[in-house]
Amino acid sequence: MDIQQLRYFTAIAKAGSMSRAAEILNISQPALSKVTKLLQEELGVPLIRHVGRQIILTEHGQRLAERSLTLIQDFENLKGEIENRDVSCCKDIKIATFEVFSTYALDFLNHIDWDQKTLTLHEVLPGELEEAVANKKVDVGITYMPVPHPDLEHLKVTSIEMGVFSHPDAFPDLIQNDFPYVVPAMPITGTPSRVRGLDGWPDDVFSRKVKYRVTLLETALELCRQKKAAGFFPAFIVDLHNKNVDKSRRLIRRPGISGCRLVKTDVYIVKRKSDVENQFIKQLAKGIRAVCSPKA
Repeated sequence: MDIQQLRYFTAIAKAGSMSRAAEILNISQPALSKVTKLLQEELGVPLIRHVGRQIILTEHGQRLAERSLTLIQDFENLKGEIENRDVSCCKDIKIATFEVFSTYALDFLNHIDWDQKTLTLHEVLPGELEEAVANKKVDVGITYMPVPHPDLEHLKVTSIEMGVFSHPDAFPDLIQNDFPYVVPAMPITGTPSRVRGLDGWPDDVFSRKVKYRVTLLETALELCRQKKAAGFFPAFIVDLHNKNVDKSRRLIRRPGISGCRLVKTDVYIVKRKSDVENQFIKQLAKGIRAVCSPKA
């Protein structure tokens, strides 16, 4: 006995005739009769009696019809609960990330089919991001500072270049080792690498002279625009930044430190292992790749 058989039997009980039930269900009458016969054989009791063209439920049939209504409703409720866990079906999409992806890179949203969905964007630190996803406070996260978690998957989306940037007129007499740097105020912990700051500076390889510690990426960019500091930023962020400011306030990439290879880092979508990699996640990945691509 399965849920479809119960649906058919309930339709027969409501319609009061095999032909009317078959019409409602849009199946042939012989096929519906066969389902009813198999159901009676499986249960080992008669469920219906034919009186002319009408169908009368036996006592067993009445009991099955009553219970079937509850079972079908419970099944639909369960199905709805499971489907609603799929981010694609959610009316309010909740994403956790940090300022790199919640300011200049927001064009990734243009690649998502919103279809009356709404967005809640949470700005958090690495580690906090993973906890928010694991605890179902958000649906997914976007990060380039992954913190391992047993209940989560980090799906690699793309790689981005990192570099030192400043105003072109800043520090004409200084080598990069002597630049005054602006860095994130909040340290991070739990990442597999030895990186200690949200900007991803390779602390285990190079030191730097820190003059400013700030909370916001935009504050760091403003200090660079004012020629007060240099910063370590994703190259695509500075490219997007430069498109939105006057030419006199644009930043340039400074030459790499001697012996320093090109620094690249991976970008990930963070999801729960129990959630499927659905259409929304595929659209989100496409959008992230689009905004992180090098400028033409």
